[in-house]
Amino acid sequence: MRKFSFIFVAVLLVGAIIGTAYYITEKNNINEGQISIKDAFNYSGAKMLVNDVYFFARASDKYKTVSELSKVCEDVFKTLEISKYSKNTTSSDYLAKTDMQGTTKDGVKISAMASIVGNKSGNRDKYITIDATEAGDGKALLLREKIEDVFKRHKLKAEINSCITGTYEGNLKDEQLENICRKILNESSAKKIDSFRQQNEISVSAFSPLIGDKLRIGGKNVNLGIAFRYNKLENRTYLWVATPVVNAEY
Repeated sequence: MRKFSFIFVAVLLVGAIIGTAYYITEKNNINEGQISIKDAFNYSGAKMLVNDVYFFARASDKYKTVSELSKVCEDVFKTLEISKYSKNTTSSDYLAKTDMQGTTKDGVKISAMASIVGNKSGNRDKYITIDATEAGDGKALLLREKIEDVFKRHKLKAEINSCITGTYEGNLKDEQLENICRKILNESSAKKIDSFRQQNEISVSAFSPLIGDKLRIGGKNVNLGIAFRYNKLENRTYLWVATPVVNAEY
């Protein structure tokens, strides 16, 4: 009887160990399965020029003045340890806003704006925007979580768009552009949703289950934007890779 009990307990222990190991492995696989916008960009082989993360949030009637709204922006600067920054407030019957500009120790430029549209009317829309930009290797992208946490602390839901701009030397042929786009989509496990072409501009929208962000456009999920444009004066082909969409002027 004791021998049977010992065997039974041993089987339970082995089962528990295997189950725990399986859970950890599966959890790690899920996390490892996710990709970032930087991963998607790296599949292109382009040289990174600029990386940018943009936050947009609508504020409720809880915020009565621009001064109250700007405290959210100030909290972002404090969280990013930016002690020296410019601050400018303007006001009119139609618009009241506060603009803030500063730079992190790593060289990421932070622009913030708190605004009330329809300042002295009954219908007032209140907005907060934060823009983190760096001409480097992706430091702006790394600030996303910290900035997003500030919005959450203030119970504000921010719409977030991340974009990386890169270049290739010369005017790439159509076949080259198609191969680059196909590689980004394939490596990102993305399915093309729509595409647009006009003269020297090409844009593609797609959806990847490996990217967390998404928008619902025309009844379809979209979370990956790719765009190309050739600049004749510079003799360069520009690439934009963004999530969920490319909304930069190109």
